[in-house]
Amino acid sequence: MLFNIEADRSDQIVGYVVPDDYTASPTLRIMQNGVQIAELTCREGRPSLVAAGRHATGLCGFTVDSSIVPDLASNQGLEIREAESGILIYRRRNGAEVTQRRVFRLETHLFPLWRLDEKVEHRFQFFHKGVERHGRETAMQVFMLENVSSLYVSGRLTFASYSGQLQDKFNSIILMHDPYLELAERLLTLKHVSRFGEELLGPRDMLTYQRAIEFAQQIEPDGSGLRRAFDSMPRDVIGALANPLTRQLASDALDEPPPKNAVAKALAALASFSVVGLRESQDRFLEEVEALLDIEPGVLPTLPHFAAVGELARELRRLPEVDLLLEQDLEVYQTAKAAIEEAF
Repeated sequence: MLFNIEADRSDQIVGYVVPDDYTASPTLRIMQNGVQIAELTCREGRPSLVAAGRHATGLCGFTVDSSIVPDLASNQGLEIREAESGILIYRRRNGAEVTQRRVFRLETHLFPLWRLDEKVEHRFQFFHKGVERHGRETAMQVFMLENVSSLYVSGRLTFASYSGQLQDKFNSIILMHDPYLELAERLLTLKHVSRFGEELLGPRDMLTYQRAIEFAQQIEPDGSGLRRAFDSMPRDVIGALANPLTRQLASDALDEPPPKNAVAKALAALASFSVVGLRESQDRFLEEVEALLDIEPGVLPTLPHFAAVGELARELRRLPEVDLLLEQDLEVYQTAKAAIEEAF
């Protein structure tokens, strides 16, 4: 999906939305305080979209004016969302009340830290959490939004694929998890994913992790049967679980193995981040994010601790197969941890 706002003239908002369906004209929901107040089908022609091969008819443009929202000129809480996906296309915010920064949080956890994102939403005009769920094209469009100075994006993406849009344009932040703890959390998340459904893992992830989900059913929090499971781990499960942090920082796609110089590339990527934190030292990370976003101390929530994750991680540390599975992640994490601790 592609979208952009071409103009906001106070009493008129003009833009376009190109849906994934090549021939469809998208429908928009006009929202106020979370309540839909109008619905609008995009019927205005955009010949350039046809010329570029983006859409069959170009009927993707829209205009919101006082005939649709009577108090549009004075309305500072309006939101426009694409009806099918729910993705935010545009919203108004009082410029004095939002942070004039473009911020990206690279999600490194399979169990997403969305509570953290949601606590800062009110500080930004544009807000997109879990942007990877909308696909690569939409994620790229979000990073390339024009004339947007207040934007917050989070997503479990490969940093290298978007570095051109991020470098010098966004303040990037990352919170890294001890690799053993992250693997334990991933295994338990996959084991119990049926309880959460697509709210936790989107359709793409459910396909990507299908074999890993099957593998995780063998895992018990107390570690019983763990060695037997890892001794016979299928190759495709290894591919899904090996070195996730390094892949996010150094690979071009999440389903690709890390390149030969992966550790060096990952550390170079980390050096470009405005805030690099450790889950085990989350108070320091939260303080740095609050300072970056200019919000009051103590606003951001303490991140959850799951006892079962710690118990499983202790068992995982005893398995040499796990050391091989996480070899690059362990090197990246320990190097970054040493640098952070030395800085403080």
